[in-house]
Amino acid sequence: GRKTFGNITKYILNTISANLGNMMTVAISSLFLNFIPLLPSQILLNNFVSDVPLLTVSTDNVDPNFLKKPKKWNMPFISKFMVYFGLLSTVFDLALIIPLYFVFNATPELFRTTWFVSSALTEIVVTFAIRTKKPFFKSRPSTMLIAASVITALATIAVTYTAFGASFFEFVKMPAMILGFALALVAAYFLSAEVMKRFFFKKFEM
Repeated sequence: GRKTFGNITKYILNTISANLGNMMTVAISSLFLNFIPLLPSQILLNNFVSDVPLLTVSTDNVDPNFLKKPKKWNMPFISKFMVYFGLLSTVFDLALIIPLYFVFNATPELFRTTWFVSSALTEIVVTFAIRTKKPFFKSRPSTMLIAASVITALATIAVTYTAFGASFFEFVKMPAMILGFALALVAAYFLSAEVMKRFFFKKFEM
């Protein structure tokens, strides 16, 4: 029961912080974008691919310290987590979309494709930071979570280079420089989440 509670909590924390971050990003970007940042079909696909790895979170390992005593729902903790990590997500979203729009002069199609990939990947990788209070390399995720995350991340990038992605979701092929920039921000986001969680879990207890 305690393991199940722990893994449900991981899912909730991941999802609500990502949703808040995306909502704030869309609200802010609407102030300067002259097109829709993501098409409805792209939003649905984004939600699907980011949820696939989370379907395996029920198999994930839970840190022994978490299992020592029963836990209960702590809504103030969850709310604070949503705000802190939602804001972090928004910061990195803006770090992507502002250069895309103002520096790279990306077309709407390239803009949407890049943000789709970045948004999905950040939600996938952040799971490995927030799933434990320990440094991520000191708490081993389940094999299924790792496999689902790697496969989904690769598929997320690959679909944007296919005729299927172009026809059904209006994706375009990202230049290597744009893809590299997006992946670098995903890595920076993961490391920032690692740093923030240490501060957050020291300040707030579940």
